[in-house]
Amino acid sequence: MPELDPRAIERVSGPSWQALKPAVLAIGEALLRADARAKNELTTIYVKFERPGGAVYAVMWVKKSTQAVVGLALPKDFAHERLHDAPKGMTYPGLTRYFTVNEGDEVPADLPAWARVAFANG
Repeated sequence: MPELDPRAIERVSGPSWQALKPAVLAIGEALLRADARAKNELTTIYVKFERPGGAVYAVMWVKKSTQAVVGLALPKDFAHERLHDAPKGMTYPGLTRYFTVNEGDEVPADLPAWARVAFANG
């Protein structure tokens, strides 16, 4: 199974990230388990998750130590109470539905299933 970019782990390893780090790592693992061929890479403020050939199926923004925002390439009519439209400044081509995890929030239990759909749809 692919692993989260070590630079992403380093990014969320400072003292201010300690409360959110477990959620970030769980999100990364769920997104990578979508398929054994999945890849990921940290940019300045987000981790992008790609299919073979470079199509992005998910992005996890790690801009601030109290919140992670994840965008997924889900069908446009895909609905769940935790999913919402893109927050301002966090749009990415091909991503249609987003969820937010704030410090203290649980990672959505349905994320592994969403990740598989996003991988297939991305």
